[in-house]
Amino acid sequence: MIHHHPELFRRHKNNPILTAANWPYPVNTVFNPGAILMPDGTTLLLCRVEDRRGHSHLCAARSVNGVDNWQIDSHPTLPADPEHFPEELWGIEDPRITHIPELESYAVVYTAYTRNGPGIALALTKDFITFERYGLIMQPDDKDGALLPRRIDGQWVLIHRPVNAPGAHMWVSYSPDLRSWGNHKLMMEARKGA
Repeated sequence: MIHHHPELFRRHKNNPILTAANWPYPVNTVFNPGAILMPDGTTLLLCRVEDRRGHSHLCAARSVNGVDNWQIDSHPTLPADPEHFPEELWGIEDPRITHIPELESYAVVYTAYTRNGPGIALALTKDFITFERYGLIMQPDDKDGALLPRRIDGQWVLIHRPVNAPGAHMWVSYSPDLRSWGNHKLMMEARKGA
């Protein structure tokens, strides 16, 4: 007897749906975006874009159907700002977007590449035009941060992956104000293997 499982995901036939060739300014490559469905139903991708120097920044692309007719910002939406945030010296990458109803904002958790390795940084935005940067919230080596959308017992919750620890396990940390983080706990251990 053959069991047919419903398909959870189906790759779009036109992949990749965005490449460097789509960009309105010169770039090397376009990488994994953070994605969010906006209140009007528009899909917003905050793409990691590598410039001609090999440093990354974040750039927004918007589509009514999430597949084609992308409107891409004509310049970097969230450029690295090493002058004010020296931890962004080698660029910023891997954004994860969370809508935070309490703050009526979107949180963008991203990796800032410092001269000491990757750290987790945070910026808040209401419109993906202006951003309030919080700077590093987890020091190197740490990456793959994701913020939960609501407080738990009054605390904001961040899931992340310190990579200098043996095993690169997933950790969870807590904050009263999104700035000071503590009460770090091992959440899930990585499995052995590649």
